[in-house]
Amino acid sequence: MDFFDQEAHAKRQTRLLLCLFGLAVSGFVVLTYLILAAPIRFFSPATATSTTFLQWIWDPQLACWVTVGTLISVALGCFYKLHLLASGGPAVAELLGGRKIGENCPDPDEQRLRDVVEEMAVASGLPAPGVYVLDRERGINAFAAGHTRNDVAIGITLGALKLLTRDELQGVVAHEFSHVLNGDTRSNMKLMALAHGLFWPTIVGRILVRGTTRAPEIGESIFDEGTPPVFLPTAPLGALFLIIGGISSPLVRLLKCLICREREWLADAAAVQFTRNPAGIEGALTKIGGLFKQGRLDTPTAETASHLCFVNSAYDPWLGFLSTHPPLSKRILAIDPAFDGQFPHLQSLPPPTPDISGEAQYDQKYDETLRRAREEAKERGDLE
Repeated sequence: MDFFDQEAHAKRQTRLLLCLFGLAVSGFVVLTYLILAAPIRFFSPATATSTTFLQWIWDPQLACWVTVGTLISVALGCFYKLHLLASGGPAVAELLGGRKIGENCPDPDEQRLRDVVEEMAVASGLPAPGVYVLDRERGINAFAAGHTRNDVAIGITLGALKLLTRDELQGVVAHEFSHVLNGDTRSNMKLMALAHGLFWPTIVGRILVRGTTRAPEIGESIFDEGTPPVFLPTAPLGALFLIIGGISSPLVRLLKCLICREREWLADAAAVQFTRNPAGIEGALTKIGGLFKQGRLDTPTAETASHLCFVNSAYDPWLGFLSTHPPLSKRILAIDPAFDGQFPHLQSLPPPTPDISGEAQYDQKYDETLRRAREEAKERGDLE
């Protein structure tokens, strides 16, 4: 794809995005009015009897206030996110809890990731972007974000870093480079800012339900196997915000689906072209399907960046057409027609080993030696 093709594609995507966003905002205003107007009109003593529901619920003054209030909240949410994302991909990576890794990393897995990113930069003819690791995310996922090719950042979850082989990691990174090469990241950044105007109540609700903005540690997330849910005092208020956000969530998902979903097929094909190894990206998709957590992210801002990710970063909606990504099985079948649809179970990352100081290790070893000595003494009859 040459420069002029990229410019034409970007303009078409921008026009389509603005039109669909306008329709989504209109639908949000109407649904908000219907939900708020019914109880207000029901308890209003001055409500006149009408022959139809629409005549009974319609109030021009109330409709004006609801419309103005809704539009102001959407506009403020959009401008806030636009300001937050002004620096490009690094802002998205830090928003999702990413940590930038530099050159000559002491960790061999991180160094392997940097090597893979640099190889894919050469294969795609793009400058090497900043590389980030999402240390608190145990699902297998990745993303690329940036306004231009010079401010792109590529992020990889800890689960992808630790659970994928080098070939599989290469396939995932190549997929993200395709989005950069085809100009998808630019339109995706605009979509992220616009979607935040509609989706911010859901983000606030999730923060209040969890009581913190940070992603949970291993064993704290409800998406970790065997973890019971925890209810906080702020949960009822958070549930209220989630209900309000539930009005716009389907509209946001539909907007993302119409803009981004078809581009995933092209990115998968480009990943095979860059790596010359279909088994790499196929293996990554298969492991995601076999992992209990799959690609889900725990950060409260996961949904606003869901369209940037390699696979779904939140739960799969009951209505498949609202998913931001094609089903995993269909993506694998497009690469390998012989795929049988089975996802072998993949063990989640274990909890981290606590960092014990030298003195604590000595005390622990002393206590263990003393315990064993007492047990041996009791067996010999020396101790009663």
